[in-house]
Amino acid sequence: MDTRILASDVPPTRIGQLVLAGEVDDDEPWVPAPLRVMDAYILSFVTDGRGRYRYADGQVDPIVAGSVTIVLPGEPHWYGTAPGQRWSELFAVVTGPLFDTLAGIVGRSGPRQPRATPSPSALRTVLRASPRSPLAAEHQLMALADWLLDATAPDDGGLSPAVATATERLAEDLAGAVDLRVIAAEVGLPYDVFRRRFVAEVGQPPLAFRNGRRLQAAATLLRLTDMTLREIARTLGFTDEFHLSKRFRAHFGVPPRDYRTGRS
Repeated sequence: MDTRILASDVPPTRIGQLVLAGEVDDDEPWVPAPLRVMDAYILSFVTDGRGRYRYADGQVDPIVAGSVTIVLPGEPHWYGTAPGQRWSELFAVVTGPLFDTLAGIVGRSGPRQPRATPSPSALRTVLRASPRSPLAAEHQLMALADWLLDATAPDDGGLSPAVATATERLAEDLAGAVDLRVIAAEVGLPYDVFRRRFVAEVGQPPLAFRNGRRLQAAATLLRLTDMTLREIARTLGFTDEFHLSKRFRAHFGVPPRDYRTGRS
């Protein structure tokens, strides 16, 4: 199976542990049948393909691209593709009191289909970070919890389908170039109408929304990795580290170096 391990046995912290994280790339997942029970929480985010989730009572729910599946500890379950079919998936296995608390918010085990597909690049960034200290490992878990809360929110904050799709597109590949007129056409709106509606519903212009997501990703990388500012700038599509530093300070009120070390 074409599975890349992104993290394994990250040291436990006061709020939990990332036991395992990985990515299945266009392959047939292997899950023991008929049912299995885990003593940890499982998060699965399918980015391409389809499959199904089977509960202990025999109920079956579909899993499609964009589905976020949560499995609670002790829940008999099975999920995967039909024989011979493939999908792409990001997954994590976690334990600890942070996720015990989240379980009461997230609710039952099983898949859900967020109206606005969560960002796979944001989740991938969090999961493949290599924290060098217990505090960095806790920041990683908090970032994962933050992604999960967004992904399992009960609604999209009142966004129209066109704007919800646009926010998804703008948050996808944060390093790549975007053409707002192309996005407007994809959601079926004239550019001027799209921009006005986006500002009215989101509260800021499309590029400001995207730049905010890029800076949030930069903050995550500063906290969770040892990447240099130049490497982070290159990863997120900034012109150079000086451009990133200027934008970062304007957004967060502190320079990246002070943010990384916790000084304010």
